[in-house]
Amino acid sequence: MDSIGKDKTIERRGPNVRDHIDGVKFRTLAPGITTHPLVRGGRPCIEGTGLKVTDVVAAKKYQKMVPAEIANYFEIQLSMVEDALRYYAAHADYIDTDIQLDSLNHNQLAEARYGTRPDSLLSRRKPAS
Repeated sequence: MDSIGKDKTIERRGPNVRDHIDGVKFRTLAPGITTHPLVRGGRPCIEGTGLKVTDVVAAKKYQKMVPAEIANYFEIQLSMVEDALRYYAAHADYIDTDIQLDSLNHNQLAEARYGTRPDSLLSRRKPAS
């Protein structure tokens, strides 16, 4: 507990954990790992966050980050990173496939230039001669 001023006290807590969204409860997959159909498409996430297990695994595998760096980068507790890596160890095939599908989807969207601004009308105007 941190004391602020003379009369006010703030209690520090863990992440904001909700037990349901729109009447649908979160499902616990493993310690610290939950899923919900309305959060990240139902993919496994770190409890109390929208951070997918695949994000943590990708940081470790492809960015060569150690768990402490991952925790710092995503601004989560080290124990949460460890929960995600334990879940990955038990479900590597599923998580690896999910990462590959994300990569394919990203590449297809990039090739289609999805999310880029279309040329403005002024940029298509022919210069006056």
